[in-house]
Amino acid sequence: MESHAALTTLVMPPLAPLLGLLLALLLWLLPSSSIFAKLSLPVAILSAAVLWISATPVFSYWLGKQVGRAPTAAEAVPQAVVVLGAGRYRDEKTGNERLSATSLERLLWAVQKGPSQLPVLVSGGRVYAEERDAEAQLMAVMMKEQLQRPVTWQENCSRTTAENAVNSAAMLHDSGVESIVLVTHWWHMPRAARAFARAGLQVQPLAVGSADELLPRAQGGLLGWLPTASAMLRTQVYWRELLGQWWYYWRPMPPENEC
Repeated sequence: MESHAALTTLVMPPLAPLLGLLLALLLWLLPSSSIFAKLSLPVAILSAAVLWISATPVFSYWLGKQVGRAPTAAEAVPQAVVVLGAGRYRDEKTGNERLSATSLERLLWAVQKGPSQLPVLVSGGRVYAEERDAEAQLMAVMMKEQLQRPVTWQENCSRTTAENAVNSAAMLHDSGVESIVLVTHWWHMPRAARAFARAGLQVQPLAVGSADELLPRAQGGLLGWLPTASAMLRTQVYWRELLGQWWYYWRPMPPENEC
């Protein structure tokens, strides 16, 4: 998992264009007679342009629209709600772990917008060895103690969206569940819904937010072309998701895994 994350980071801004600028510097240091030294300026300009554009609200808005929409909702009556985890934080001093803001948003959305009469499955394992609790365990505690919504199933072993789907489907099929309401963020929903459908479940998407919320941030004329930290963060999220969609398109579904 760490190797996959490192590879993804290498091809995403801001690291990719920063490496381009470093390459331009190395080329510039070559003897002026070298043909490669003449490439230093074009490489530097291209890298700087990519870095700038990637951090603009206009580009992050456009990239977010490329994520696409979830498949059409299944007509079957849903029998359960599935909420996907989205990371956690760990206090290095105390060792305490807490859910990320993105995970909390999904839990709140499931409680506020999802059907209250259906049983809930939370899905998320340990991505890294030093993590103490499975993400689903933290989600279940939050649901019960803070949101007063019991959790029927905890899927504690998954590390990826594909494993979320395969492991959750196995647990739900054992309980006779064939159709679900799936809760995750709008930019993650297209890939997640397809993964769960491939795992054999009928899916009704219940996305947190929508791409339309990006529009006001991309307006403002010239301001939309000025780099911001928030736009760069959104660009990273959408770019990573597009890479994930491409990867899942070519990769077969993994087998069910155990902790």
